Amino acid sequence: MFNLKIFKSGIVFYIDRYDKLETLFKEIDNKMHDIRQFFDDSEKIMIKIENFKEKIHDIPKIIEKFESYNLKVKGILTEHYDEKETPIKREEDKETTLIIIKNIRSGQKLNHTGHLIIVGNVHSGSEITANGSIVIFGQCSGIVRAGIKIKPSYILALSMNTPLVQIGEVKHQVNNNYKNPVFIYEKGGKLFFDEFKKEEEL
Repeated sequence: MFNLKIFKSGIVFYIDRYDKLETLFKEIDNKMHDIRQFFDDSEKIMIKIENFKEKIHDIPKIIEKFESYNLKVKGILTEHYDEKETPIKREEDKETTLIIIKNIRSGQKLNHTGHLIIVGNVHSGSEITANGSIVIFGQCSGIVRAGIKIKPSYILALSMNTPLVQIGEVKHQVNNNYKNPVFIYEKGGKLFFDEFKKEEEL
């Protein structure tokens, strides 16, 4: 259910399919009891969840669980992640992940030089920009610009009704109201929107 691998690009914690969050947390506690001594304080990690689409609402709690062990989550990997294509990060690369637990209000502008995780809503009239990926655990109604300098990057939100998204140089005016989690990525100069619909909606 829970394992880790060390790559040149960093440490990845793999979470296999699980039924209950409590069961997963018990396994994390047991594993961390055995391996915690091998990590430095504020060690940066990445996590990958096998049934990502079904468990997307659990991710904020999973991040909090790892941070309770003083592990900083710098990235959430999806099925689009390929370790072979991941560049080796140098010490001077500033691909830090900023986690903000609050709503971004109308009129506010937020900029970050690395990856950005927001646990809250991004209201209409606000704008968030990141050099890397942006993950929003809430409703997104503001303008979102990701991947300004870091490639590849993506945008993920639990729901989205925003006028404009941008990844890298590619901008897209959004006409749909996504009521389910939506994953946005750039490929071949175009933006693709993958909406994670519930089974009864398919």
